Amino acid sequence: MTPTPDVIAAAQAAQKATRVPASVSIAQYGLESGWGQHMPPGTNNPFGIKAFYGNDVMSQTTEVINGKVVHEEQPFAVYDNIADAFIAHANLIATSPVYANAMNQLPNLPMFVAIMAHHYATDPQYAPKIMEIIRDGNLTQYDI
Repeated sequence: MTPTPDVIAAAQAAQKATRVPASVSIAQYGLESGWGQHMPPGTNNPFGIKAFYGNDVMSQTTEVINGKVVHEEQPFAVYDNIADAFIAHANLIATSPVYANAMNQLPNLPMFVAIMAHHYATDPQYAPKIMEIIRDGNLTQYDI
């Protein structure tokens, strides 16, 4: 699927601010939200970013825990708009210590995705799914 101009602009602005590749942010946007179609209501949160300090909306999510698919309700962060969500997503990856090794792999995109995915998602197939979306959508064309 082709990302919309506002998604491309948000991903590129986030990359300028953080170095997190726009292609990865766009692929995660596509996978996590079904290209914007499946976000927790009222959140502008296409990345499934959980809330830990209030300003949240409770919504159903699917996680893989100990190899089993589990459906549970969790708090999701709320953003004013999609651009803010892209910045929050990229800031999380660029500044959180658990992603430091992934950031150190740039510009090696496959290594960055493999390491980042291990911490970002519970789905053991998350990294291959992200790389497939990047490849199939030629999303590296949006990296700056």
